[in-house]
Amino acid sequence: MKKQLLSLTTLAILASVPATAHVVMEKWEANAGYQTFMTLAVPHGCGASPTTEVRIKVPDGIGVFAPEPQAGWKLSIVRKKLDQPRPGEGGRMISEVIDEVVWSGGNLPADQLGRFNFLALMPNTPGKTMYFKTIQKCTEGETKWVDTVADGEPTWKIWATPAPSPFVELKAPAGPQLGASMQQIGEERKKMSKPAGPQ
Repeated sequence: MKKQLLSLTTLAILASVPATAHVVMEKWEANAGYQTFMTLAVPHGCGASPTTEVRIKVPDGIGVFAPEPQAGWKLSIVRKKLDQPRPGEGGRMISEVIDEVVWSGGNLPADQLGRFNFLALMPNTPGKTMYFKTIQKCTEGETKWVDTVADGEPTWKIWATPAPSPFVELKAPAGPQLGASMQQIGEERKKMSKPAGPQ
């Protein structure tokens, strides 16, 4: 029921008049620690001006980030060096991460809905709100969707800000995303790799 309400609320915002509509995440909840397919929804331009660039700031704590190319748009990735390398998937050390992703050179009419997709590995921090600050550039003008609320404040207060940042709230999952922990999967892989005994 809660997911249905969130979806209905999202649709209500996307259906708002241009003066009050917002750039939002299609889903406002995600499981902590899960790899999640996300969509940024751009329901309008800058007044009557079409959208020509969408820039997302990847929040700290995202372990993996993979943007999807968009037909008719150029996809650019900006990376940043980490102060300290950290372990990644497969035990390899990660020294840099994606800081920003930019879709540019497109032409999304002001009265049409655009969707920009990506895969993100969410941090294992249930209760945390992840802000995907976004800059929307148009043929004429731009909007910086970067307003947030302080930690501990109700998330609904973000809608009272002039230009609310797209966000997702992390919730505790019912269990591991793959149905078992990576340790359990590793142990099972070892068992399966052992040569079979005499038949």
